[in-house]
Amino acid sequence: MYRRVINVNILLALIIILYVFSLFPVFSTGDGGGLVVASHLLGIAHPPGYPFYIELSKLFSLLPVANIGIRIGLLTVIFSALSLYLLYLIVTDLTNKPIYGLISVSFLAVSYSFYYNSVVIKFYTLNLFFILLLTYLGIKVLKSDNLDKRLVYLSAFLLGIGSSIHHTLLIMFLPLFIVGLYYCRQFVRLIPLSFLFFIIGFFVNLHLYIRSIKDTFSAAHKADTLERFIAMILRKFYGESSSIDATKGVVSTIDSYIYTLKNLFYLFSVNFSYAFVFLAFIGAYLLYKSNKKLFLFLFTSFFLYSVILGKITLSSEVLDLATVYVSGNQYFLPALSFLIVFCCYFLYKFFEFLKERGFNFVYSVILPVLVVFPFTFLFSRFVETNHFNNWVPYYHAKDLLSYSPVASLVSTYGDNHTFELWYLKLVGRYRDDVCHITSHYYNSIEWRVEGCKPKEIYKPLIPEFFAGNLNEIMNKKIFISTVALAPTHPLYNFVEIKPFLFTFFYVNKNDTTPPQWYNRINIEKAKFLSTDVCLNHNVDDPFTLEMCNFFSNAYLVLASSIVPTFKLNEIDVDASISYGKFLAPFRLKIYLSPQNQSFIEIYKALRAYNNPKQSYLLPEE
Repeated sequence: MYRRVINVNILLALIIILYVFSLFPVFSTGDGGGLVVASHLLGIAHPPGYPFYIELSKLFSLLPVANIGIRIGLLTVIFSALSLYLLYLIVTDLTNKPIYGLISVSFLAVSYSFYYNSVVIKFYTLNLFFILLLTYLGIKVLKSDNLDKRLVYLSAFLLGIGSSIHHTLLIMFLPLFIVGLYYCRQFVRLIPLSFLFFIIGFFVNLHLYIRSIKDTFSAAHKADTLERFIAMILRKFYGESSSIDATKGVVSTIDSYIYTLKNLFYLFSVNFSYAFVFLAFIGAYLLYKSNKKLFLFLFTSFFLYSVILGKITLSSEVLDLATVYVSGNQYFLPALSFLIVFCCYFLYKFFEFLKERGFNFVYSVILPVLVVFPFTFLFSRFVETNHFNNWVPYYHAKDLLSYSPVASLVSTYGDNHTFELWYLKLVGRYRDDVCHITSHYYNSIEWRVEGCKPKEIYKPLIPEFFAGNLNEIMNKKIFISTVALAPTHPLYNFVEIKPFLFTFFYVNKNDTTPPQWYNRINIEKAKFLSTDVCLNHNVDDPFTLEMCNFFSNAYLVLASSIVPTFKLNEIDVDASISYGKFLAPFRLKIYLSPQNQSFIEIYKALRAYNNPKQSYLLPEE
């Protein structure tokens, strides 16, 4: 018993150390900056707000180590390790052999998606921990053949809390309900009190309402009325991607299910191997032959978290970068875990079969090798997903703020640009003279002003903005934006954009400022650019690559800002920028000359180093 505990603890300790050394230096890309700010201010993250994660992150942010981003990143690492421990308990319970539990830990720990999500600021390992904990409780009930009411109430309470972590956690309701049906009479009597325990857990979501009426930080929307509270919980702000509307897609054409299965098979194979997936399905069959109740519970869980969830999020004909990383890489950690459970059950049956026939050498040697074998992939995982020197989101934001004019207005669109600036301004308190506004929809100018609080500071600095006078701000050349304008943008017919390194000046259509003024200020401000961070990071994280490719446009702008005396070798460069489904035209005229050749070479180097086609999960064309 003690040896079993020592073995798993040593293994988990080594994994934790590895993950800690793979953490980012300040904060991670994507939602990272926004989640840190929401936790730091005990506010509300983007819908559905993730209140339980935010409250836990707030506790972790008080740890007396490193910076606040690292502290909150440790929450991801800890719940990653706890998820692995639960996987160990689940497999050990099914096989009665701890060695298979250790094998399951090793395989999941070094899989690409699990490693990736263990070293960024996200809530997916916390979500996985709750899912595996509910799975473990279900197995306990089925193995004991007794519906312990304490486990039923605990499961209901955990489901209630889970509603405040991630909406996919509630999928576990159906497998647990199936477990209850095996003990129908007892289960029916426990339902009323179970519902009460669910509501008690659900009360964590009141964080959204309480912090809304306190007017604290809100990343996207407030929940200060019953209607808004429900809309936040159900993610109605995402339209067709809301929790209810998205699930309607489960009932759809056969073709979309075929694409779903194809994409799932790809996702499983790229995390493990084709052989691994094949053995997992044999393991599921062997579990069916051995214990039909456990099989139905585990396979239903796997089916819901793979095929059904895949139909909602992973049913496109072609897997593009956004789909495979935003959906596939994050939502399917539970499916990968259940796949490992089935595979380890196959190994258990296979090696026990060999042992019974006297192949003790194979049994005693190969199994320990299987515990160690997955770690042969550690070097590649460390290279592909190590954020240790990924300063990109920090310096991308710092550079932008550093070269912005004094008492200026900066507007952003999208998570990357917005969340990183929030971190610098609201946590780092950098450039408090810059008022940061953002819109969550490209074709909208309904500004969020979280980056201009408290307003008492900014009203004297930029009174024109609070008076609604954007024309005067543009005349002063202090309206900066990360957004190029497409015809669908509300400002398109009234505003002209002038490239300003990797951002844009918004100026009036009748602006008469000579081009030389813009060229000069671009050259003067180039000293604020931190080029090295986009050429030294190790990750194939798509958000990092996206930031660096956006940043690379600064060097095209610098090249276009140098106009030689003799205008030879003129080229017209199309640097149009995609904002979701909108494409904003952006063209530059560059006169090739020895003076701007270095800028062009830097641009090429940045684009080559940050080529998204190199991403590990992206299917080969």
